[in-house]
Amino acid sequence: MKTKKTAGNMIFSTIIVMVGLLFTKGSGFLRDILVGIKFDQDLYRDAFTLAFTIPDLFYNLLVGGAIFSTVAPYMSGAISVGEEKRGIKTVSIFISVISVVMMIACGIGTWYSKPIYSLYAMGHSGENGIDPQTLELAANASKLLFPQIFFIMLAALCIGIMNSYKRFTATSFGPTIYNVCVLLSLVFFAGSSPEKLYMTTGGILVSAIIYFLFQYFMGFDKLKHFKFNFDPFDKEFKKLLRRAIPILFSSSIVQVNVVILNYFAGKFDSGSIYGFRNASTIWQIPYGIFTVAISTVMTPELAGLNESKKYKEASALLSRSLKTSMFIMIPASLFIWLESLDVVKAIYQWTSSYTDTNAQTASVFLKGFVTAIITASVIHIINHAFYAIGKTRVPFWSSFVGMLLNPLFCWTFIKLGMGPLSLSAAYSLTNFLQMVFLLFIYCTNKELAPKKMIPMLIKSVVCAIVAFVHVFIIDMFLPAQGGKITQLAIIGIKGIACLFIYFGMGLALKMDEATFWIDKIRSKFIKRSHKKAEESE
Repeated sequence: MKTKKTAGNMIFSTIIVMVGLLFTKGSGFLRDILVGIKFDQDLYRDAFTLAFTIPDLFYNLLVGGAIFSTVAPYMSGAISVGEEKRGIKTVSIFISVISVVMMIACGIGTWYSKPIYSLYAMGHSGENGIDPQTLELAANASKLLFPQIFFIMLAALCIGIMNSYKRFTATSFGPTIYNVCVLLSLVFFAGSSPEKLYMTTGGILVSAIIYFLFQYFMGFDKLKHFKFNFDPFDKEFKKLLRRAIPILFSSSIVQVNVVILNYFAGKFDSGSIYGFRNASTIWQIPYGIFTVAISTVMTPELAGLNESKKYKEASALLSRSLKTSMFIMIPASLFIWLESLDVVKAIYQWTSSYTDTNAQTASVFLKGFVTAIITASVIHIINHAFYAIGKTRVPFWSSFVGMLLNPLFCWTFIKLGMGPLSLSAAYSLTNFLQMVFLLFIYCTNKELAPKKMIPMLIKSVVCAIVAFVHVFIIDMFLPAQGGKITQLAIIGIKGIACLFIYFGMGLALKMDEATFWIDKIRSKFIKRSHKKAEESE
């Protein structure tokens, strides 16, 4: 009975996180569109974009994914075995130490922003180098963005702690609050002058402070117990740090891969780097909403089950998480492959400055990312499963090998004449090999290994093929043409048709992934209606 109740609660928690991520992604897209509109000169648009790169790199190198993947599993494990006080003490030390480190890093970044950006320019310049005025504007604007990442870190720590208490509602909409504040900064301050650029980044700093305060007060009843405690020699802290360091390196490697891919993108026609970024953003929409939501809810629960040595339940939870993610990602990948050009145009082609050639370039990259939508989802969930059981070194070695293979595959595919498709194809192949490696290592422990994956995959592929054929036929008679509203409506109709046909096939084949959510949601509402009826009597 308790297992069923837990499963039902996890479903609603996952839905809440998905809705929060959907709002976050949507507001993020609005932000990107608004940047292009408000900064109507390339000089200020480029300077604004460049100003974020090094502060973001600092954040990912020093903290990055280590917060969510370390704090939540550790604290969840402590709570599950009745050692909450021990967890609070250790996490308090963790927060104190990384806060001091981040403050020093932000101070260095702010004080030495110009020489740091000069080094960045040397590493990323083309034949003529980055325009000196763009570089100076970016360096000055970054002085307000370095302090911003300190408050982003504090907000992320609040979210990690609250997730360990399974308080997902309190953490799901914080990033949206931040994005809305950034949008307001762009609306009121952005423009093509140095003063307006600096006012905008100042507004973004204030947005980060509001974001942190919102998360802190939403979880004040729990967060008030965490106090400043700078004790880097504590044994439990050292244990937690040993978990965090491989995750930190893994996050850093992701950033290195981004630099590598952008380097190769620069070898193609003008607009390839921007097109590659567009494609990367689009394929991560289903991944960033569904897979991340599933792993966010799964990780603290899985850590608690592992700490309590409930390995059978842990295996069942991981199996359900993987199956649910792939059940969604398989049709998403096929739909994006079929509608790649129309999807790119619908999202990015708002003005004549984004040409059909730009859209075609992004579409080519996007087609190469199709398999990555699935493989990256599996990697993300398995990585978090490793984090939940405390084996953080395996994901690190997987990322490290991927960092070596990715440029090798890029270079090979370019030599084979695959053109721009080489980059996303190389990334997808690298992801596939990483997925195989991670699954092989994780499944060596038979107790924790996911179960009955092959039958589910076969049925999902059958459902996807049927949905793909129907959408292909619809596409022949209903191309995405006309004005922007019409264009978006047609893409939406096709997406809904794909979803209903795929889901209907899943129900016809009696797939648990199709019936599980419906049954749980239905039972939840039936219980609520019965409870209201009893109260009224």
